[in-house]
Amino acid sequence: MKLKAVVTEGAPEPVVSAMSSKRFAMSFLVDVVTEILGPQSAIERPAEFYVQWPDRTVYTESGFGVELRLTGVSRYGRKASQFHKALAKLHDIAKNEIADALATSACGTRIQLYTVIMLDGDIETSPGSGVYSSVLEHEAEWVVAVRTENPITEKTHEI
Repeated sequence: MKLKAVVTEGAPEPVVSAMSSKRFAMSFLVDVVTEILGPQSAIERPAEFYVQWPDRTVYTESGFGVELRLTGVSRYGRKASQFHKALAKLHDIAKNEIADALATSACGTRIQLYTVIMLDGDIETSPGSGVYSSVLEHEAEWVVAVRTENPITEKTHEI
């Protein structure tokens, strides 16, 4: 499984650094791959499970974005619910990393986050929908840098 981020050129450098950090990679390998998808010792299998350095997209004045794409994912007897949980967890990990990275950015700086898992077979895209695909997508979400007097609420995630 390969996880790769694509980040808009000119995005705040802390965001780019977060998407290529050991902390982000370890969170993905432990919390998503090992804990949800189930392979044993994903950290000790660097040719099978890894996070690739982010690529860049062209800035088009519409803002900054981060797309996360998990590819090379085998169904291998896993339940659809595992992939839905993995997608949600991966999105949350990235959202938190981006929010932390934006903590030092100008108030209002925002990054659109879009997360995708590409499987080697179809699963139901959402439980009970009757729609099947080999691509699971998390709804795109804006992560916004917000400053307040209360450091606990300094970061918010908004659409």
